[in-house]
Amino acid sequence: MNDGVMLARPAHGVVSETQRVTHVFPLPDTATPPRRITALCGASFGPGQLLRLDNPTGMPCERCLARTPQQDGEPISSGQRLDEIEQAVHSLQTQVDGIKTALAALTDNHGDP
Repeated sequence: MNDGVMLARPAHGVVSETQRVTHVFPLPDTATPPRRITALCGASFGPGQLLRLDNPTGMPCERCLARTPQQDGEPISSGQRLDEIEQAVHSLQTQVDGIKTALAALTDNHGDP
């Protein structure tokens, strides 16, 4: 994202796996890296605790999504937030279905001579 925000999620071991959601962070206004960076939802992280993402990936932080401004600076409506969440859930379901298909293919082929 190039609109003054970045996407990142906690690195392995920083939080539990269920809490490794993708957060939205406002880009700092300083040239010097801050000691801590705080997501739109209020979650704060220190150096080495985040993996920066180039694209939305994994489960999004719903609180960050709800606080993400549109490009024109207007707040996102509840309907738009719900649409974004539904799109993210659909994308995740598609990924899960693909993994299930791949696992089924591997399992079917595993027993073949």
